[in-house]
Amino acid sequence: MKTIHPESAVKQRYAAAARAPEPALCCAVDYDPQYLKIIPQEVIQKDYGCGDPSRYLKPAETVLDLGSGAGKICFIAAQIVGPQGKVIGIDMTDEMLAVARRNAPIVAGRLGYANVEFRKGRIQDLALDLEKLDQELKQRPVADARSFLAADELAQELRAREPLVASDSIDVVVSNCVLNLVETKSKRRLFEEIFRVLKKGGRAVISDIVSDEAVPEPLQNDPQLWSGCISGALTEEGF
Repeated sequence: MKTIHPESAVKQRYAAAARAPEPALCCAVDYDPQYLKIIPQEVIQKDYGCGDPSRYLKPAETVLDLGSGAGKICFIAAQIVGPQGKVIGIDMTDEMLAVARRNAPIVAGRLGYANVEFRKGRIQDLALDLEKLDQELKQRPVADARSFLAADELAQELRAREPLVASDSIDVVVSNCVLNLVETKSKRRLFEEIFRVLKKGGRAVISDIVSDEAVPEPLQNDPQLWSGCISGALTEEGF
């Protein structure tokens, strides 16, 4: 049986969904309309969540959104936490980051303050800043096994020296229908990373797809089902 690489399938589909809205990725969610007024239509049209974790946020908190996509939850959170709070969105897809980043100044202008930033990374590896790694690798391109191993060492150095998200720095981690997109073998590390970045007493607010039984292996090898939030769904016990 042919196996797939879930991360590649997810990147490809969400890159396309950043270029043009894909209704099949959406679940109907009722958001508080007062928070949608200042958010550009492009962001709303390219939002692919399945819930609203932002309703559990409080003023002045530092919020981390895992798999922030076009930025809708981040822009809602920005209004709730206010100018004394901070919101960080993490996404690995360049096209989604581009949507979020070009709309961030618009939201900030309408709010009267800027408290949102978007960073490139994998949510199961919140220490590695992929943009900083890209910059370093331009100077030291990978051309053979030796340079590949050197690149791995560089990544380890960046995690320690300049982590994408520092340990014990976040009040609330939120995620909206993204944890299921992480390949099965990396899910434990994902939860370890959530624990690492949260402050003592911090909390995680997760909206995601939950399966009532383990997803059969054949379905885990379907790229459309992986990127469509089915193949990687955890059971409630798994959470």
